[in-house]
Amino acid sequence: MVTLALVLLIMVAVRAANRLGPARAQPVIGPLAAFLLVAVSGLTPAAAGLTLSGFWYAGVAALLVAAGYGVALVIPAARRALAVPSFDHPLRRALIGVPLSTVIFEEVAFRGVLWGLLYVGHGPVWAYVITALLFGLWHLPDTREVAFTTLAGVVLSSLRHAGGGLLAPFVLHWTANGLGILASVWVRRSMQPDSGGNA
Repeated sequence: MVTLALVLLIMVAVRAANRLGPARAQPVIGPLAAFLLVAVSGLTPAAAGLTLSGFWYAGVAALLVAAGYGVALVIPAARRALAVPSFDHPLRRALIGVPLSTVIFEEVAFRGVLWGLLYVGHGPVWAYVITALLFGLWHLPDTREVAFTTLAGVVLSSLRHAGGGLLAPFVLHWTANGLGILASVWVRRSMQPDSGGNA
């Protein structure tokens, strides 16, 4: 119980630092905090999900997300929705910012350490429920995201459970976020000549 409380305290501190601190610090804070969580958890690397198992789950997950973006690119309404966000330095954000600032910490925290502690102490059902709910709440104050990210937490936990490690949820998480940024940039750039021609 003390270990679980310490893990949750570190997670809250990271959330506060990401909200209140400079964005340029996040690619450093995320990996360091992930390492700290594993260290204080007392879990073995395997129990924390730090293995390369689940390769095929990772590949299938990435292909499904890529196919989903591919379908979205040919549907006009979906293309317009993808074009809405605008990102500074999108390539750097997708390939460096997303994995270092977001994916590494969240996967190690939720599907690695927190999942491992709950699984060992209370079994898979509690591991699924608690990590999914906390992952949803992690995305407050944007209440529109909470239900979606709670469901995403269940999917990511399923990949962690089935694959036996963090590789599959990590790949799915990055593919959804990083590839989403790249798809958005591609759509915005492909629409520019049309808007120039209509002006």
